[in-house]
Amino acid sequence: MAITAQIKTSFGEERECYIRLNNMEASNHGMPAKALFRAFLSQATFADGSHYVAEFDVEFQADVSKPLWSQAYAALIEENAWLDYVDV
Repeated sequence: MAITAQIKTSFGEERECYIRLNNMEASNHGMPAKALFRAFLSQATFADGSHYVAEFDVEFQADVSKPLWSQAYAALIEENAWLDYVDV
């Protein structure tokens, strides 16, 4: 699961990037879940092991009885409403 979106990289460039979930922490004890997303210049640069060009940290209330990945992506999009994204 990943998305592509036009973002400003950590280098200040506006680029269409491949964004995917890097890691996530979730608890079923009422604590917010945390997700770290990283953006790469393309899916190919991700697959080649190239360095990421931006990071996004999001927190959300997770329902641990449902798939966490989709909840994390929904939180990313909600927290960054300016993202014009496409699922890939």
